[in-house]
Amino acid sequence: MDVLIEGLGEIRTQGPIEILTSLSLSLLLGSLLAAVYRWTHTGFSYSRSFVQTQVLACIVATIMIIAIGNNLARGLGILGALAIIRFRTPIRDPRDIIFLFASLAIGISSGSGIYSVAILGTLFFSATVLILNWSPSSSQRKHEGLLRFVAPAGKDLELLLG
Repeated sequence: MDVLIEGLGEIRTQGPIEILTSLSLSLLLGSLLAAVYRWTHTGFSYSRSFVQTQVLACIVATIMIIAIGNNLARGLGILGALAIIRFRTPIRDPRDIIFLFASLAIGISSGSGIYSVAILGTLFFSATVLILNWSPSSSQRKHEGLLRFVAPAGKDLELLLG
């Protein structure tokens, strides 16, 4: 059994400085990703909770990867625990899903201590989003709005409008 465990690699632990570096980088890069999302969002208004979710997803993924390290048993335990959680929030825009995946990828690479992948991946992803946003094929709707009517209670709307 020991031979099998040794074959999986050394048990990797991170010190407090390395953990804080990973978490700080995750926060910084997740915030950059959220800012790019806000700058390039084209709907009526972006969801504050979705923007915060992107940053928090980076941090949670970092914490999970630091906790797992390279321990297979921990990884399977966390996978089992996460299987219990059911996300019922509908995500209607495929672009939002991609931003969530990017947040998780940044968190995973930060938590693994592969900082160059986290930084370069975030910069490349963000630059690609900005280029796609400004490209001629993107939707550049300038005049969108929401029209709201308020009518007195108990009155017939046809009489008021007619």
